[in-house]
Amino acid sequence: LDTKSNNSLQSFPSSLSKMAARQMLQSLMSSARMKHVARSHLFLHPKAGLGRNKYWKETMQSDVLIFDFQDGCPPGMRSTVAEGLGLAHITYPNMKLSVRVTELERDETHESGSTILDELSVSMKQKQVYWIILPMCDSGDDVKEYINMINHIDPSWLTQHGGLQIICETPLGLKNLQDILGSHKEVKGVIVGGGDYLRFAQGENNVLLPQLRWDILNACLCHGVVPIDSPPLAVGVECGLAESQFQSAHDSGFRSGLVLHPSQTNIANNIFSPCPDKVEECMESIHPWLEKRQTAYKLNSGEDFVGPPHMKQKHWYLKQHDNIRAKTTTHIENVSDLTLSRVPVLLSMAKKMNDGLGGHNHKDANASEFLNTLAMISLSTTCHPRHNDLIANLGFSNVKLSLNVDGKSYRDAKYVSSQTIGRRQTSSGNVIVTAKVQVLDEAHKTLCELERRLIERQLEFDDNADEGMYCHVSEDLKNYQRMSVERVESLIDQSTLIESKSITSIPKDTHSQYCSLLHLDAPLHHIEEPTVPSTLHLSHHALDDFEDLSFKNITYHAPMKSSVEYVVSTYVVSNEKEEEGDGLNSHLSVLRDGGDKILSSVLFQAKAKASSVVTSHISRRAKNSMRYESLVL
Repeated sequence: LDTKSNNSLQSFPSSLSKMAARQMLQSLMSSARMKHVARSHLFLHPKAGLGRNKYWKETMQSDVLIFDFQDGCPPGMRSTVAEGLGLAHITYPNMKLSVRVTELERDETHESGSTILDELSVSMKQKQVYWIILPMCDSGDDVKEYINMINHIDPSWLTQHGGLQIICETPLGLKNLQDILGSHKEVKGVIVGGGDYLRFAQGENNVLLPQLRWDILNACLCHGVVPIDSPPLAVGVECGLAESQFQSAHDSGFRSGLVLHPSQTNIANNIFSPCPDKVEECMESIHPWLEKRQTAYKLNSGEDFVGPPHMKQKHWYLKQHDNIRAKTTTHIENVSDLTLSRVPVLLSMAKKMNDGLGGHNHKDANASEFLNTLAMISLSTTCHPRHNDLIANLGFSNVKLSLNVDGKSYRDAKYVSSQTIGRRQTSSGNVIVTAKVQVLDEAHKTLCELERRLIERQLEFDDNADEGMYCHVSEDLKNYQRMSVERVESLIDQSTLIESKSITSIPKDTHSQYCSLLHLDAPLHHIEEPTVPSTLHLSHHALDDFEDLSFKNITYHAPMKSSVEYVVSTYVVSNEKEEEGDGLNSHLSVLRDGGDKILSSVLFQAKAKASSVVTSHISRRAKNSMRYESLVL
């Protein structure tokens, strides 16, 4: 063979491998710029978007929520669906949304447009909408007609933000599905439209549905598109019908399905997720395969033959498992009565040990206000299902409380909801995770909301760790800059010191009780010299006597250790203007160790203290000889 032919042959296995990989089942569903966990797709009631109802918790646990202008929208309720869609960022914060629009043959024109144009317009204005669902498409021309309407409204939407799903529910649609997917890369998912297809065929669900699933699955595999199964028509939670439908879909190759009732969401998520026992089994054999391509019979083991297809399937299984663990958007935890009774006591230990930290009456109203805030922030840290992968808490920002409504306080908290809104890989290979967190009362009303940033260990098979901020979040969040030590020093140089004093951090037994109560199992809290948890750390700042507290930024620069002496200083920030008429000033609280190293900083707004007398002053080294160490990312 000549060199050219030899090179071609050498490259052939690699090319073949890539072609094969493109035909693997997609475990994540794409939008224009990101990939998303999409196991469960819950159709919402037409009024669901107007407010949080009794099924809100179960609804938020669905991976994707669907607003429906078509079959699920009774006559006269299109405006209700549109109104709920406009409020979705409040009712269902940071959830991924789809919208099913009206089919082409029912489109009605009016002076300024048409029914479908109206539905598309209101859908695309809601930034949380990532997919438009197209019903009753017989051909690529039908899909193109929808695409033309979307591009008429916003030519960048399909390239910079969202994507399409189609429902394969007509005989012609099934016949032309391969051509549709080959012609329109904007289509990211195909839904098995069992109900309408069986209406056309006049067949039975249990006979025709498996064949319809297979045809759609194979087309999706050919084009790298996610197949989504038909929903169970009965609620079927108690009788097992829903579980049977989802399991049947899973065994047919699907990892995603439609859901018609919120009570089915967890069933779908569990069935379409890898089994923990099987994950453990796969982990035992995957590394010999990845490192040495070790397969075949295991001598004298009596076990079945294991070849490359089996190992590749295990590798895919582990990737799906880690993608779900890393990328699942929403987590919700219940708040126990024991937590509500014990957390404030532990958070008060720093004040009690250090003679009030600027306050004289431990039960005064101002101290209670700071304690309310601490308790809310503490509760927000409990909603972190991967806490054992935590490397560091970078801090909190934009802490907003609604405690004045109906006299509510942290004691009214019943749930904590956390939504991941961004993931960014660091130079060291870890992942900075940004989350929006809400503390909720029994009626699912928000008592407190904040943003939280963590450094987590990257999961071994997570290959989507550096995707940035989600497209729907505000520009302020996308452009967030960490409060560096240099920036803190710059603010101090432009500020007036109003108080400074020495403190001692909480002892190890308080640390241990706090971690045990909140189930904080991150390794950094359980080493020989453990790191004090973030909210206990924050409780050492001298903020009890301030009124109308509003935390703009809380940043941790270095770990705090138990039973160590520190210095906490409070400043009025001179270059931050007072809000007109509200009497609030910007303040900065800084906690340092004995060597002047900054451990944490808190930028907040509040009414000035009654006394602005400087109680002491920290001697500071000259800038050219100072050395500050920030957290190494």
